[in-house]
Amino acid sequence: MTILNESGIPDVLHPLHAVNGLAGTLPGTLVIVVGMRSEAHVVRSFPGGGPGGRVLFAVLDPQDPPQQGQLANLAVDAAGRRAQTVLIVGSRTATALGVDVDFEARLAARKSGLAVAAVDADTPYANPGTLSTDLEDRVLAALVDLCPKRRTSELVEAASQAKRGGFFGLGGRNRERPAEPGRPVVLLGGALSPGSAAGLVAELSRTGVEAAGVVPSAGGDDLPPVGEGTVVAVMDPNLGAAANAARERGARVVRTLMPIGVDGTARFLQDVAEDAGARTSEVMRARSVWEELGALRNRVRGKRIFFAGDTGYEVPLARFLADAGAVVLEVGAPRLDRRFLAEELQALGSGVDVVVAPDWRGQMARIEDSNPDVVVASAGLHAPLVARGHLCRGSQDFVRAGLHGYEGARRILELLARTFERAEALDTLSL
Repeated sequence: MTILNESGIPDVLHPLHAVNGLAGTLPGTLVIVVGMRSEAHVVRSFPGGGPGGRVLFAVLDPQDPPQQGQLANLAVDAAGRRAQTVLIVGSRTATALGVDVDFEARLAARKSGLAVAAVDADTPYANPGTLSTDLEDRVLAALVDLCPKRRTSELVEAASQAKRGGFFGLGGRNRERPAEPGRPVVLLGGALSPGSAAGLVAELSRTGVEAAGVVPSAGGDDLPPVGEGTVVAVMDPNLGAAANAARERGARVVRTLMPIGVDGTARFLQDVAEDAGARTSEVMRARSVWEELGALRNRVRGKRIFFAGDTGYEVPLARFLADAGAVVLEVGAPRLDRRFLAEELQALGSGVDVVVAPDWRGQMARIEDSNPDVVVASAGLHAPLVARGHLCRGSQDFVRAGLHGYEGARRILELLARTFERAEALDTLSL
């Protein structure tokens, strides 16, 4: 596998693009965007940005910048009793006008007693470039910082209670002693895939592991404890900053495959369960799922797929489809954290080229030369590729369908199978 960097600009978006999607996945959280009217318009332009949502705007006047503490008072008044958590998102113009959103958040928290976090969209990101996933990563990192801390003393007490309850002595021969009793599992991510977290929680429960919670929390639940003794399982390859925030709190972040595809889900469940102190094997379960997916697997076997790069999920998606028998020609990635995705890159193998920040002109030329059976592309490349006669599938279609877990593997294959069936039906009509 060759990893190239073409220094292109694939779908570079303002980070505020993600505000509405995040607000929809943070029940009980009031999001306040601080910026100019133009930035408020950007947020409103995307789905969910209309009146009545969980997003409010603090519109700044460059001729009369707000005084220190004014934004904190606004946040406290706006939250009232209708929010458990307040998230203040500062735009680039807010920084330029001297608004310190971190200070305002701390002040609002002291005045209200609520959990208040701040995200400055103008802060340089750990990896170069500006993508719509930046804000999601930063928001989840802020939420991790708001989670209660789990202390070593709590773990000792949990172990003591387990011993008093016969957990070690009276559990029978088939119930082995856990490596460290009281290790809770927290799932991190899954905001863009409805039902993803719920499905993985159920699968973990089947292996004997109970999840303590999910960040972002679902249904208005309180944020789970994250700290020393916590096992954090990351579901999204774009969450490097959030994973680091959990690690800095003393949590153990599981380094394994993303729970995408059959083998990825099996490896994820097994490694998370092991870190939580449970003994399990997913080999038979994975083999059974592969057999159930046999007919769908036959529809993609031998198909040549080109990933143009858009969502950041391309590497685990390509790894799964290669396992299913497809021929992956190239994987475009808008950004690639090699350390964070080391397991994925190793599983993908050396026969697939990964192009970081692909230049769209060179990518179009390579697509023309290789003539793949299907191109997984962003909205920006979809129309010109179709106009040139290529079969395309939108990269966001996979995310919206739900990628995670064994059922996510089925949905991925079903989506591609329908794509090929419709193309074949159209070819028949043209004859």
